[in-house]
Formats: sequence, structure tokens, C-alpha cells
Amino acid sequence: MKKIVFIIFLAISLNAKAQIVRPYIGAAGYLYSGFEKSLFVGVDGGTEFKINRFIKPEIDISYFYGTNQNKTNYGSQGQLISVFSSTASALNFNFCPKICIGNDGQRNSFLVILPKYTFSKVTAVGEFTTINSKDVKTTTKETITDWQHSLGIGIGVDFSISSNNTDSFCVNIYYQNVDMGKALNQLSHNGEIVNTNNVLGLGFNYYFGIKTNPEPVKITKPDPLK
Repeated sequence: MKKIVFIIFLAISLNAKAQIVRPYIGAAGYLYSGFEKSLFVGVDGGTEFKINRFIKPEIDISYFYGTNQNKTNYGSQGQLISVFSSTASALNFNFCPKICIGNDGQRNSFLVILPKYTFSKVTAVGEFTTINSKDVKTTTKETITDWQHSLGIGIGVDFSISSNNTDSFCVNIYYQNVDMGKALNQLSHNGEIVNTNNVLGLGFNYYFGIKTNPEPVKITKPDPLK
């Protein structure tokens, strides 16, 4: 894991060759009805490597986070007797051999295909709180960790930001297979089957380039000698 992180940040440090290497940051939301607000969110950062106009592999680290809906139990008289809450997160190491379709190299918009291999550390945290007749609360906490591999894919459109630099903004639709449910389902009081794989998401990446058309330096000519 440490070697992967080192490689990513070493690549980012090579931004002096931004025509070949561009760092980027991104964010996304993924639809899943079992979580609060029916989604979980993700952020990522990494580096794009330009092989040619059509093949630009990417490596990055992303982080997913979602909150499961609370599960409550009530007594015969309607009093609250227990609450179970849980959250899930995933630290993901990704490799994507990005394919660029219609890239003419002139900073015009083009289509991108994003097949992605992901190695993930998924962590689920659950808290079970009981409430007795005297309103005394007792809480137990549990953490489950799961390591997994997955494959996903995305499709998007890359837009150039300016004619003066190589920055660009890419809007993507994702089909992802990181299953945070494998860890959530192992929590003692979960009580339902959760699957966050095979879900759709919408996100963006912002790519940082370099200025390609610097303004000419103005040279003041000295007055001719009289």
C-alpha cells in the first residue's frame, strides 16, 4: 500500500512535464437506496499519464463514505428501546487505462472510456444503543474491515478550460463495484443485506496542466542616442 501511495505522489511531483503527466482531483455521488439520502459520496486524487492522444492511463486514490439508515425498536407502549446506526467507508487504490475517443489534440471536447481496477480497504462501524425504563443508555461499538478487488467502468466527456493551458474538466457517469455491504453485513445488529456494488454514480475530475501560450514579454527599446 505504501509503495502505491509513494508512486502516485512521485508522479504528481513530475508536473514540470505536464504535457505527459497531469495531476487531478475529483468527486462523485453514487446512488444506493439503503443509505441516508439514497447515496454515498466519494472523493479522489491522482495522476494522468499521456501515452498518446488516445491512451491516457490514470492511477489514483479515492475514498467512499456512506451512512446506513438507522434501525429502531420500540416497546409495547411505544417507547424507544434500541437504536442501531452504522457507517461504511472505503479507501480505494485505482488503475484506469483511460481511452480517449475523438481527441484531436487541439483542446476540443472528446469522449472518454474509463475501465477501472480497484483494490479496496472497506471499513464498517456499527453502534448499538439500548435504552432501559429509566432512560439509561448503553452503547456498544463494533468495527469490521474487509479487503477486496473489483472492476468498474465509466464514460464521460472531457472539456478544455482555456486555450492558454492544458487544464480540463471531465464529467463522468460511473458503474462501480466496490461493495461496502460485505463489511456492513458482518455487523452483529445490522439485520439486513446491504450491497453497494453494481451502482451508478455521477462525478467530475479536474485536471491541472501548464500554461502553453505565455504572454510575450514586452521589451522597451532605449531612445536612440542623439
